[in-house]
Amino acid sequence: MERSVLKKSAESNKYLPLTLLAITPSVLLPYLEFRDVLGIFSIFFLLFLFYSGKRIRFTLSNPGIETSYFNYYAISIILIVLTLSVPEYIAGASIFMVIAFELLSRVKKTKGASLINISVLTTFSVIYFLFYFVSTGLSYSIDFILFLSLIGGITGALIMSVDTESDKRVTLLLSTFTVFLIFNIYGFSARFDQLFFAFILSFILALSAMRAGVADESGLLSATLIGTLMIVFTDIRFFIVLLSFYIIGSFATKYRYSMKKEMGIEEPAGGTRGYANVFANSLSALFFAMNYGVYGSDLFLVSFVASVAAALGDTIASEIGKTSKKVYLITNFERVRAGESGGISLIGEISALAGCGVIVLIAVLSGILPPSLSTIPLIAGFIAVHVDSVLGATLEKYGYLTNSGVNFFATLSTMVFCYFLIL
Repeated sequence: MERSVLKKSAESNKYLPLTLLAITPSVLLPYLEFRDVLGIFSIFFLLFLFYSGKRIRFTLSNPGIETSYFNYYAISIILIVLTLSVPEYIAGASIFMVIAFELLSRVKKTKGASLINISVLTTFSVIYFLFYFVSTGLSYSIDFILFLSLIGGITGALIMSVDTESDKRVTLLLSTFTVFLIFNIYGFSARFDQLFFAFILSFILALSAMRAGVADESGLLSATLIGTLMIVFTDIRFFIVLLSFYIIGSFATKYRYSMKKEMGIEEPAGGTRGYANVFANSLSALFFAMNYGVYGSDLFLVSFVASVAAALGDTIASEIGKTSKKVYLITNFERVRAGESGGISLIGEISALAGCGVIVLIAVLSGILPPSLSTIPLIAGFIAVHVDSVLGATLEKYGYLTNSGVNFFATLSTMVFCYFLIL
């Protein structure tokens, strides 16, 4: 085992000089024309192919060391080409941050690794952005740089935490590029004190959840990312509404857990949430909250509340409904066993409505949702719970969607229902 690890490390170190060379074009972006940068990078790419001395094919699933570096070069060239239509510093920072990944991947994982990874990746991003703007003489906002860098750092740390067979170098490269581009388009930034407060609060709460066994490391980082963005785009009240879903949902998961375990229908790992579960239930809410913070539309506000209501309604209906003796498939109302995807029951329906109602009530009491609009997210959330059941009985059953995919599309559908209800 140790020999295998040492061999892999040695092979990785063999290509480290080429990785250091690979970031050169990103450093030269402020000084050279596009065609010159692309030409230099292409030369490095050919040099790598010659240096590796192996026949390499492009694959993102379980790549070897050579293939991973090959992918890195190929994707980096594509990102450099994209600088014809997107800001150069977006591609440059993404390519540059891979060096931080190289350094971190060579350090033995210790306690507090998530925070270390965020710190290092964020620092590398800040360094590149400052270098680029100072070199070009373009005006910049330090708040904007810190905001982009921290979000990119959390994203990169999340990628590193996920146990996957995919190519992490390329995933990190593409993920940070996408995140930088999205928030550059929004043109949004937060004051340092607001950003710092949002990050620390989100990280501490997510860390508490991980230590309580409610989330794993990827869940910690994805929740930190979601929480930080939600607070800076809106305010802490929106975060409290979303946090209510996770707290109440966790209690619902533990409801008669031993009985559900005996039946073989309990949530895996005691209901511990990973990144897939967090994103599936929170991405729609985050999207609606961000757009409400930017545009201030009532449609985004009620859609935010409705999406969280749907997430909690579905979770409670599922966890409590599993204990029902009479469960029916939503598509044909035939009797099915408890825990079947798409199954509904009377107690589950009551629980779903109650879950939706609790979120709407919290939103009203927190002051973000006017009482006059409260029926809209209640109805939309309750309908979306049944969208989840229909998707579970059809697309999930036949393997076209995972449970996380079903949750995501169900919560996203709340905007459609809110649109027609708000007319």
